Amino acid sequence: MKYWIQFLTTPTADTPGTTMYLHFDSKRYLIGHCAEGTQRAVVENKLGLTKMSDLLLTGKLNWDTAGGVLGMVLTLADSTATMRGSRRAMEEEKELRKQVQIAKGQKVMEPKVEKSEDVRPFLNIHGGENLTHLLATSRRFVFRKGMPVHTQEFTPKNTVLKEDCAPTWKDNLINVWAVALEPDFRRGRKRSHDEITQEDIDAEDIQNQQRKGVLADMFDSEWRLDTLVVKKLSQVELPAKIFVRDDKNKIVEYTGPPAKDVPVTEPDIDVLVRNPWPGALVAKLPSTTPSHTSVSYFIKGHTQRGKFDPAAATALGCERKQFRQLTAGEEVTTSIGTVVRPEQVMAPSQSGGGLAVFDLPDTSYVGPAIERKEWFSKDVMDGIGAVVWILGPGVVDDARLQTFMKERSELKHIVSSQETCPNNLSMHAAAEAAINLHLIDEERFPIPVHSNASTRKPSAIYDVARVGKTIQLAPAVEVNDDNIKPYLDTGKSVLDRDIEVADLAKEALGKITDAEYLEQLTRRQEDIPSRDAEVITLGTGSALPSKYRNVSATLLHVPGYGSYLFDCGENTLGQLKRVLGPELPDVLRDLKAIWISHLHADHHLGTAAVVKAWHKETQNDPSTKDNKLIIASDRDMLLWLQEYAEVDDYGYNRLNTIAFGGHEASDFRYRFSSKEEKTYGLSCIQSCYVKHCRSAMAVVFDFPNGFRVAYSGDCRPSDYFARIGEDATLLIHEATFDDELRTDALAKNHSTTSEAMTVGLNMNARRILLTHFSQRYQKIPVLGENNRDQVAIVAFDYMRCKIGDFAKVDAFRPALMKLYEEETGEIVKRKEKAKQAKPDED
Repeated sequence: MKYWIQFLTTPTADTPGTTMYLHFDSKRYLIGHCAEGTQRAVVENKLGLTKMSDLLLTGKLNWDTAGGVLGMVLTLADSTATMRGSRRAMEEEKELRKQVQIAKGQKVMEPKVEKSEDVRPFLNIHGGENLTHLLATSRRFVFRKGMPVHTQEFTPKNTVLKEDCAPTWKDNLINVWAVALEPDFRRGRKRSHDEITQEDIDAEDIQNQQRKGVLADMFDSEWRLDTLVVKKLSQVELPAKIFVRDDKNKIVEYTGPPAKDVPVTEPDIDVLVRNPWPGALVAKLPSTTPSHTSVSYFIKGHTQRGKFDPAAATALGCERKQFRQLTAGEEVTTSIGTVVRPEQVMAPSQSGGGLAVFDLPDTSYVGPAIERKEWFSKDVMDGIGAVVWILGPGVVDDARLQTFMKERSELKHIVSSQETCPNNLSMHAAAEAAINLHLIDEERFPIPVHSNASTRKPSAIYDVARVGKTIQLAPAVEVNDDNIKPYLDTGKSVLDRDIEVADLAKEALGKITDAEYLEQLTRRQEDIPSRDAEVITLGTGSALPSKYRNVSATLLHVPGYGSYLFDCGENTLGQLKRVLGPELPDVLRDLKAIWISHLHADHHLGTAAVVKAWHKETQNDPSTKDNKLIIASDRDMLLWLQEYAEVDDYGYNRLNTIAFGGHEASDFRYRFSSKEEKTYGLSCIQSCYVKHCRSAMAVVFDFPNGFRVAYSGDCRPSDYFARIGEDATLLIHEATFDDELRTDALAKNHSTTSEAMTVGLNMNARRILLTHFSQRYQKIPVLGENNRDQVAIVAFDYMRCKIGDFAKVDAFRPALMKLYEEETGEIVKRKEKAKQAKPDED
């Protein structure tokens, strides 16, 4: 049996972790980190997920190594559900065609193929301490049905090599010896086994079962969205959607006044509301503390039984009916009384091929790693032919580790670390799109910051990890570089420039650099405050990270006041690194507030990483160590940040959390004191509920100089939002769907391009930025002509545009339309060609 392991990610800004996948024909395993950006790498590298059932996480359990797990779990659940739904639809269509043929008296020809069993999907996640706790903290915003998620946590206590060298875990394809390493400074500090009482063990078991119960409610619940329960109006917690029964006993939406406005003389009526899913009802998890344990693995396939030699068995007098016993390892007696043993007719068994994956976050883990007994166990090491070293800063140069590699030269050593792997552009499609935009307008569309060269010389004792590097594990351990993904050649991309697009861009550049045009533009914008405020669009796509667009995040830098982040989808920090490069430390030190509009994963799963980076950048500087960072959002978002802080010391104690919503008011205001105004650069934050999901809010940031920024989040058009954002300097509004897809916008509570523009007109916003586009394909929505006082532009990932330059970007619209007109046309042609080559299945 042939199987292999291949690198999916190495450390870059887009993919901060090291991830591999182990490939068997019937199953896949994800091994290493599942950091932010992993699911986007899966899309980029066209890796199918339907056979993925086990994640083996390495390293310390924190956001750096597991920040992409939640997004990956959701993607796995959705892709599995889609596959199962498509299969059922195909089977129903076949059955319908069959019935039509029968009704017409036609002969039905059915292939003799057994119907495949509809196996229920599941996901096993293996990793370090606090794994279950981390997943359970997301219970208020992560929910899927029909895909149970099981966790297995490895600790120093349960990963001691047994006397019989039995694996820690195994399935029908692999044996796994987990290794939970404690750093040097932690070894010997814990209580001895004799000091741990049965009461301690029982309490820990109860807490683990509570967490696992929450996990079961999140992924294997019988809860239904359409189940309504009866409550008194006064008991309903807004912003829940309320229903009542009309005179005909039909369920309709409640349109009456909120409970606080109902006179006490009126009866407290019965209403219907949706019951929240069970996991969300758990107010608090059992407490925990960050773990220092780092998990590594020895992984190898099962021993391959030798091939049976029927000719040899026959020559020894065995009958055919005895062959099965021999292949099962049993000895048999021939008709003349001769005993034949299996080894006489079977080729020698061969140990399964495998490798070790060791994750050493810093040098304090080197000693515990190289001293493990598994290295000296024949039962474990027989068949192990390679070691992948996932190393933190400075570890690759540790003399002890280098000596170990030299002494174990019979093993193939491969190192993955930030020091050995260059910060190359791992998302080629997104980078190429950015380069095309740069060729149109280099000032507002920078090439993402990257490097294709490592600063280190090649080593004689280890190889360096590359995306696509393959380690074949069976039938023999071999390292193969044939599938390595080449680094993106940005120079070649520049040479591929389209002539017609280039001509349109040149014409626009001539216009915006004309002295008369610039003089007129200055006059028209004289009354706009903070014209030098810069908008940096980090993620402009909806739902899931895609090839071209990352999920929601927009950074606003207002000189003299600070920087502010509106939503913070997965890998926002990576996008910041790509756009800002060496500017990032200054921007982080200047970061004053993060607004999270609602608890959909594509809007907030990057928050912990950004806060952690801000904390790291500011904590040791005397001028910034006392700074606080505002996180403003719904109460449930703030509760998640607080609860996750028990898993990872990411800087929560330095946050100034401001809760919005949670009561019956139509809008919510936080007015800053004069002292706070100087600290945070804001005079007021005002929000209101919008129609999208529970607790979804739009917001307006007011600055002392009159600069106003309105941000919609995800929503249907809102008149109330238009009122609180009246005369906004800048409106950032979602435009998920084109106008012809208004039905989809209504069904999914999003806005179309025209609807977003109408909100801007009603708001009298001076500048409008449209973002959060459907990920179905890369294109630019059609906009109407801008007037002199109101300019609307479309957001792209990595775009940097000052408020005073919106009109300049608009001048490039013909070139942008031409660029994406061609790309959209090519996509349509490819789809049509594929459809002709592969007609609909029946």
